[in-house]
Amino acid sequence: MADEEIQVRRAGRQDLAAIAAVVESSSHSCLAVDEAKATDWLFSKALWVATAESRMVGVVAWQVENLVCVTDLFHVAPAGYLERAGGRLLQAVEAEAGALMCEANAVVLPAWTADQVRGFLQEQGYEHKHLGELHRIWREVLEEWLHGQEELMVKRLRERMVMAPV
Repeated sequence: MADEEIQVRRAGRQDLAAIAAVVESSSHSCLAVDEAKATDWLFSKALWVATAESRMVGVVAWQVENLVCVTDLFHVAPAGYLERAGGRLLQAVEAEAGALMCEANAVVLPAWTADQVRGFLQEQGYEHKHLGELHRIWREVLEEWLHGQEELMVKRLRERMVMAPV
């Protein structure tokens, strides 16, 4: 595992079964995913995968609204790849979000997310935030993503907020 190079790329139709398998494994079957659901993600969000050699080990889905990047899918399996594959996936999302002038990346975590994943995100600079702690514009964006027990972990990508049209 340690010697394998991690590749990150945009997902394609050929990845749908592997995406479903990674999410199913990472969520310990808390999130039931089939190829139809993975197809929906592929066409409605930016969906990227991480591979080690030719095996898929991670998947991330995100989109941007009002200068906030919202990552609502972050799965790595097996867990031994979390540091390397998870780190590469987050770097890719943050780089793209930065190019799009995003002020922050907000990761939306289901209540059943493993403590190991929360700890990893903290190591990557993400902080637990309650909706009420965030800027009004960020709150408006993120309210759409929270439906109950989800948790927010936020990383600021820009020191200053963008106050003029981009």
